[in-house]
This record gives sequence, C-alpha cells and structure tokens, in this order.
Amino acid sequence: MIKNNIALGTMLIVLNLTGLYAQEQTPKMEPILTEAAVKGVIKNHEKLLESLNTILDGGDSKERQWFESFQEALAEDTNPADFLKQNPTPKKLQTLFRKYGLDGKTGLLQIMVIAYAVLNSEYGALPIEIHQDDLELVQKYHAELSELFKPIPVETESDTGDQ
Repeated sequence: MIKNNIALGTMLIVLNLTGLYAQEQTPKMEPILTEAAVKGVIKNHEKLLESLNTILDGGDSKERQWFESFQEALAEDTNPADFLKQNPTPKKLQTLFRKYGLDGKTGLLQIMVIAYAVLNSEYGALPIEIHQDDLELVQKYHAELSELFKPIPVETESDTGDQ
C-alpha cells in the first residue's frame, strides 16, 4: 500500500508539472520515446518511481535541486527539452533512468510524454503536441500503460463504515 502511495505521489507530481507546462504552450516535440523506454516504464514503474522518490527526498541534494529547477522552468513555460539541453540531468538520475530502460539524459521527459500520450488517448486532446511516432508507440502499449495511469480509488470515512 505504501509503495502504491509513493508511486501515485510521484506520478501526480509529474502530471502536475506537465499540467503546468501544458497550460500555456503547445510546443512542437521531436520524437523522444523508444520501445525500450516504454517497456521499461511498464515493467519497472513501481521500482522506478520508488527509486526516484528516494533520490528526490534527499534534502538539499544536487538531484533534488535540479528537479526543483526543472519544476520552476516548467512553471515559467520553458520547453522541457530546452531545459534539459541547458541543464544536464545529474549523473545519479541518469544512472537510474538507464537502469529502468529510459534515456539517461531525457528520462524525465520520456516519462512526461508517456503520461501525456496515455491521457491524450483516454481523455482527448491535451494542450501539448506530442510527436506522432511517440503517440503510435504509446498506442501500441495502450492497455498496459492505461492500467498504470488508472486513478486509484480513495477510501473515505463513509467507505470504511467509520461514521
């Protein structure tokens, strides 16, 4: 249960970041995904998110500072690909992304694109332009990915009978 909460929390952070980014822009994205990246997210999503949470919970670590800078850049409507070119992903995060099948330098952007492509297929057009090749790759694994992004029901007091 705790692992699911951690995974859900991290995915919500990523989705919130992408939501902030998408509110103001419709950037033209180059293809960013590979089949290995999509399969890596499907196969290792829990371990990936747990490891990412562990690294980012590291207080004033270089990785956490980089991630916060990434968040600030998105809030200021900066293109994430441009941010990554100017601010390389810290080595520790690159190693983590590679371990789970993502590109070391653009792993966070790959996660964002996967999330948006799944949401796009589930809920219609979103205000971010994803390259057609990436959309087709995500569509190929739609069933598995939509399970990962399915909302988890929240238990309330009335659900548990403790009124």
